[in-house]
Amino acid sequence: MGFSTEFWKQEVWRALEFDSMESFLTGFLEPYFTAMDPNDLLTMAWKWQRGDVTRHTGGDLAAALGRITAKTSVMPINEDMFFPVRDCQAEQKLVQGSQLRVVEDIGGHLGLFGISPTYMPQIDQHLGNLLAAQG
Repeated sequence: MGFSTEFWKQEVWRALEFDSMESFLTGFLEPYFTAMDPNDLLTMAWKWQRGDVTRHTGGDLAAALGRITAKTSVMPINEDMFFPVRDCQAEQKLVQGSQLRVVEDIGGHLGLFGISPTYMPQIDQHLGNLLAAQG
């Protein structure tokens, strides 16, 4: 689920100079993840599953997100299967004065690797807009 279904359908891994999906898996993903301490991955998963912003508001997500006063941009990736834009948008609407800035990247969640040449310019633009905003 890290890479989008379109990433695999369109064989985007070929643009990274891999001649097969298997060579991409063994030449890119396996070295990246197998170098990590498995306990680090388990800790990240634990944190992801248990990170609950509502623990101080009795389970009320609107109240929890309504407490945010910082300038906020929510930047989901349009093809992210872990954090779909529709879910991020619903939560973004609960943060007063926040902005939704969708990042276009066929990579999905693992677009965070920044392998697409259009990914970082979008991030730079959205963060630049956030930092330049009055407030």
